[in-house]
Amino acid sequence: MGKLAGKKVLFLGERDGVPGPAMEACFKNSGAEVIFSVTECFV
Repeated sequence: MGKLAGKKVLFLGERDGVPGPAMEACFKNSGAEVIFSVTECFV
């Protein structure tokens, strides 16, 4: 298990950058629990 095992994380993605679901996919096997993931437009 990694350093994030048992931790809760949230991802705030950006439309023109890295979207939330992409970050969530990267951390899928980290052992962390994703409690919120969203992609927003910060204009």
